[in-house]
Order: sequence, then C-alpha cells, then structure tokens
Amino acid sequence: MGTAPHGIITDQCRSMFGAIRKVIPNTRHRWCIWHITKKIPYKLGGYDRFNELNAKLKHIIWNSQSVEGFEDGWAEFIEEFDLHHNKWLSDLFDDRRMWMPIFFKGQFWASMRSTQKSESMHSFFGGYLHCKTSLVQFVHEYDNVLENKEQKELENDAADSKGLIPCATSSAIER
Repeated sequence: MGTAPHGIITDQCRSMFGAIRKVIPNTRHRWCIWHITKKIPYKLGGYDRFNELNAKLKHIIWNSQSVEGFEDGWAEFIEEFDLHHNKWLSDLFDDRRMWMPIFFKGQFWASMRSTQKSESMHSFFGGYLHCKTSLVQFVHEYDNVLENKEQKELENDAADSKGLIPCATSSAIER
C-alpha cells in the first residue's frame, strides 16, 4: 500500500497527464499507441496518397531502431508528403517521448504498449454489465458471457471442420 506504479499507460488526456505528474511524479507515464494509430485515418485520410503515407508512417513507428533513425525517418516522411503544416503530426512529434516505442527501449513494460487490453474487456462485457451491476449479477453475467463465447467458438469450429483449409506451402508438416 502506498507504492506508486513504475509505469502507467493512458490515452492523450492532458488532464490525466497533469494529474499523474502531480500525484505520482516518479511514475513513467506513456500514451497508448493503439489510440494514436487508430486516429491516423481520421487525421490524415484526406491526403492524396493516404495509403502510401499511412504505410510509411507505420513503418517509421514500428521499425525505428534508434532515436536518431526515428527522427531522421520522421523528417523525411514530413518532407516527402509535404506535411509541414499538419498540427496533429507536429504535436505528435513534440510529444514523441510519450508514445514512440523507441523511447521505451530497455524499459520493462511486460509487453504492454497500449490500453487495448482494457478496451477489449469493455467490448467483451459490453451489453452485459453497467455501473450499478452487483457482485452477484456480475458473476451471473460473467457466466453468460463465457457461455455465449464458448457457443460462438463451437459454431466456428463446426463451420471450419466442414471446409477444407488449403495449405499455404507444400510442407508435409503443414498438410
């Protein structure tokens, strides 16, 4: 009790950023990269060559091997697609230490880089639970969720077993 976490992942909420810095100043705070990359089509989708632009941006994000490599790649990306006046990208670059994977290299995060697991829990229980759900109701609804999930898996397995899945290679082990 009373021990602050070593790291925390949130969305880009400025209020949350300020509160974390004030209340647990020694905790390493980073932003959820899933939330950031999810915004790319909304923020950049109107640009010509969006598909090429999107692929290049994701390549820079996920494949940069050093801070210098990321920063050089980012500058080339901005230049190539003439994105000098895009405020969203400019702000992302200014805050790069909050979300870019290369800035977390060598730090232990237990393979976590997003809040997506908690987001998926919301979708997993969506429609079953609400803020006033009692503990007894929770257990009952949890059983319902698992039963429905198991039923869907059985249906998918049955559908899969009726069809022949083609091999991707000529490997005997795959056959």
